[in-house]
Amino acid sequence: MYVELKNINKSFGDFKASDNVSFEIEKGTLVGLLGPSGSGKTTILRMIAGLETPDSGDIIINGKRVNDVPAGKRGIGFVFQNYALFRYMTVYDNIAFGLTVQKVDKRKIDKRVNELIELIGLKGLEKRYPSQLSGGQRQRVAFARALAPNPQLLLLDEPFAAIDAKVRQELRTWLKDMIQKLGVTSIFVTHDQDEAIEVADTIIITNKGKIEQVGTPREIYTLPKTAFSCSFFGNASYLNNYEKFLSFDKIEGVEKAIVRPEFIKITKKDEFQKYVASVSEGVVEQVMFRGDTTEVIVRVNDSVIVAKRGLDEPTIDVGEKVNVFIYRIFVTVGDNAYLLENKNLNESSVVI
Repeated sequence: MYVELKNINKSFGDFKASDNVSFEIEKGTLVGLLGPSGSGKTTILRMIAGLETPDSGDIIINGKRVNDVPAGKRGIGFVFQNYALFRYMTVYDNIAFGLTVQKVDKRKIDKRVNELIELIGLKGLEKRYPSQLSGGQRQRVAFARALAPNPQLLLLDEPFAAIDAKVRQELRTWLKDMIQKLGVTSIFVTHDQDEAIEVADTIIITNKGKIEQVGTPREIYTLPKTAFSCSFFGNASYLNNYEKFLSFDKIEGVEKAIVRPEFIKITKKDEFQKYVASVSEGVVEQVMFRGDTTEVIVRVNDSVIVAKRGLDEPTIDVGEKVNVFIYRIFVTVGDNAYLLENKNLNESSVVI
């Protein structure tokens, strides 16, 4: 493993920012540290960078314990949320800064900076100042500056937070492509689920200073292992009594039952419904157009759930009675999460 954290603890006064944190990262992977505000993800990033010191535990990079190694000696590139570019330096000089401090030969600096300017797609803008660039362009310069000294590890703290939505979407794809091309091990902090799913090879979920789950985006989303992981992803709805919904196995000690929009099929009373034996009747409370879909909020069996309808499906109105079929439910027992599937999906007794 290229990066290892072993039993890391870090407190700020009475606040436990990292509580026995342990995980491993393979070389060349792009890892997303994902969690709500205050979950400890930025503290982890700063300890890896050497900007904070753990109270206990070991940080190992490329087989070497680095707890006592100064930040500037760890061979790490850091991209800050607010870019942290030098306002009175040109694009060229900003990118060259780290190499200049290291007193690298000027010809080597020029070669490296021009390579990076070409890589980030800002050829011709070398003499511009940060104030003359868009937010997306400034973030690319910050990315190139961090890469200039050829770090073996790149850390990014909420790299897209200060950028508008459309540019943020473009930069996600750009960042993933660049890191794959360069092969540099990278860790980025985010609280945005979509961002983590789209960009990361591996996601590490943090919550209250602890690691909840580690896995690929598909594993994390489809097979959450903890109650927190289960409720954190998607537009989750909570069922007050899941046993009222037909054709699910009953489990002892269930504390919460969670359903996501993609687990629900809403049909009008006169529409075809394949799984009639498992249908519940609901009443539509809200209908909201979301551009690519219509979001429907339905009250059913003493619960309020959020579902989606395609734009090509017949319109549903507020107050209308509808059929509700739930394919799957997550249930939590203690800190564990389990996936229950509607038994009618696999039974021959389906009414068609």
